[in-house]
Amino acid sequence: MSTRRRFPLSVRAMLAVIALALIFALLRVISTLGEPPSSSAIYTSKLVVVGVTGRYQPDATDDKIISEHAGDVQTGAMSIRARNQGECAAAGWLTVGAGRRTGAGGLCTPSVTGSGANARVDDWQARLKVAASNSGDARLGILAELSNGCVSAVGPGAALAAAKPDGSLQDYRTSDSFASNGYRLTCPLTLVDAGSRSDQVITALAGRKDVTVLVTGIGPDPGSHNQNLQLIYRLGTTLPGMMTSDTTRRHGIVTLIDLTRTLIDFSRGSAALPASAPVDGTLFQVDQQPVSTKIISDHLTMISNLSAVAPIGYAAGAAIGVLMAALLTVFVATRRWRGVAIMVAGLTTLTASLMLTGSFPWAAQSHPAVALVITLCCWAVILPALALGLSRWLKIPIPIAAAGITMATFTVDAALGGVMQPGSLLNSRPVVGGRWYGFGNTTFGCYAAATLVVAGYLAHRFARTGRAKNIRAHQWMPVIAVLIIGGLAVACEGWPSMGADFGGVISLTPAVLFLALAVSGFKITWQRLAVIAVVAVVVVGIVSVLDWARGAGHRSHLGDFVQRVISGDAWPIIIRKAEASGATLIAPLGIAGVIIGVIIWVVIFRRLRHAITADLWSSYQVTAIAVLVTAIIGTLLNDAGISVFLTLTGPFAATTAGMLYYRLRPYGWPAVLRGSDFADQPTPAVGLLPEIDRKHASRSGNPALRAKSRRR
Repeated sequence: MSTRRRFPLSVRAMLAVIALALIFALLRVISTLGEPPSSSAIYTSKLVVVGVTGRYQPDATDDKIISEHAGDVQTGAMSIRARNQGECAAAGWLTVGAGRRTGAGGLCTPSVTGSGANARVDDWQARLKVAASNSGDARLGILAELSNGCVSAVGPGAALAAAKPDGSLQDYRTSDSFASNGYRLTCPLTLVDAGSRSDQVITALAGRKDVTVLVTGIGPDPGSHNQNLQLIYRLGTTLPGMMTSDTTRRHGIVTLIDLTRTLIDFSRGSAALPASAPVDGTLFQVDQQPVSTKIISDHLTMISNLSAVAPIGYAAGAAIGVLMAALLTVFVATRRWRGVAIMVAGLTTLTASLMLTGSFPWAAQSHPAVALVITLCCWAVILPALALGLSRWLKIPIPIAAAGITMATFTVDAALGGVMQPGSLLNSRPVVGGRWYGFGNTTFGCYAAATLVVAGYLAHRFARTGRAKNIRAHQWMPVIAVLIIGGLAVACEGWPSMGADFGGVISLTPAVLFLALAVSGFKITWQRLAVIAVVAVVVVGIVSVLDWARGAGHRSHLGDFVQRVISGDAWPIIIRKAEASGATLIAPLGIAGVIIGVIIWVVIFRRLRHAITADLWSSYQVTAIAVLVTAIIGTLLNDAGISVFLTLTGPFAATTAGMLYYRLRPYGWPAVLRGSDFADQPTPAVGLLPEIDRKHASRSGNPALRAKSRRR
């Protein structure tokens, strides 16, 4: 008579869970050990902003002034990205005046009629139409409207930023008039577009103790579409160092909308900015450190490399993937199973290798392209070796070991605050000016695919172990495993100080809950699916509201969206994201991606799923459904569109191909593609070495397997 065990987990398994939890907690503690950036108030009564075009590196004037002010200068890189890439400098000035990204719509030569308090931007109505087009939510003139005291403009570009909502100016002068009057300042805040006179203006104002001077790149030169980040520095501070902000959370990087927020804060003094103010930026902060022209020059070069060299990494990653796939095909055709196993490990860990390029500062090296390719190749060798070793040690399929390693790498990075994302080939480039911190859409897709695979396979193992050992609580362990693994990934994806990905939480939460329901044994009904949808919305809402409660200037994308909902200003951003997602689907590459993706999923559900049977992975089909659900929701709700679909489909297809290795080796492709009944056949061993498989086959009750073993 059998006895029923009360506890579903062994002591060793529970100790492993506790150890992993402690490691995660330790990583979170480590993420808080760095010195946080300091606020840096402006103490003078007057502030002058000199906007320059095409300042990608310090020139001779900047070199001289920064060297003279080494003890009181803050510097960094300014993201000049306005609403659209390729915009001219006029878009940068308009963005500063609006506090939100906006565009010039080709109106790159502003003109002003009148002077002093009677001046007005000539084509203001046309610029208002451009700002409102295509669901634009930027309100021109916000800087002047929210500032206490007048805002003076010198030059036509500065007039775009200093104009009031109706296009009028409080004080306007030409650069010639400004110079002839001895650079006299008539307002607390002065914006200067001096053109060719910029260095002259900077030199004249840099020596004044009663004025804070801020020099910043504002956009590309006329006719240029170079969107690389440009130089910014501020004189007369008390804390020298590299500038940053809560908008970017990047050392030495700020944005144009951060400039707007800082200018408004200066002009308002002690008056707080209204919570409903349509300004997206946050205040400038500083990471204290010594500053020199060489330091900032190297910093700007490094950021430029992140954008310029990354395509070489994309090409190298694609080449590695194609090479592995080709070798896999050759090895299968020639029945070189050791080579097949190695290629399976390489393909199923490739996304982790792409992410881990951010573990080494390749962009700061003298030959960044070489450093990037070497870093990628090293991880493309190390991770497959780890997957093969883990597979053999734990006696699990290679693709599952690879998914576990992939999930672990992303989780570690999230726990540390996304420190590897800046240099990761899965993150957006700085020139795009999109995702500055946390997990982007591509990162989310790869992370979600690995998470669902790990959760689905653990559910299978717990269910099988529970039935084999007659454990009383075995029917609940698969559900608990899915909820723990999936819940951890959702937390890492959405928590403001980790992934901070609003769309990722919305997309992954329903899939995790569906998978938990599917492995529970309960019937899947429309009512239960509706409950899953409601719970997913509640989870997203709770995380978002908690982030919003941290207050303005400390929120991530989730909390900012809640504030937009409260202010009634959320629809434009929703419409823009929907339009961006739709544009990816109807583009030629998007259509091709949809066709290829649909073919892959049809083959998986119509043919390949029959080969991955209950003894190999009983929850494979519901795991595949969960991945597909995440891919569809993520595509519809994220502005990256089809890229989310492909970054979930690709890794899961590689996992499926890897699992087929264990059916393909003894039975061959014809049996796999026919969907032959494998229910009565033993599962081949999951070890790497042929000797292991031969031992398994020799003990098998299947005469065909024993015969194949003898022939080998």
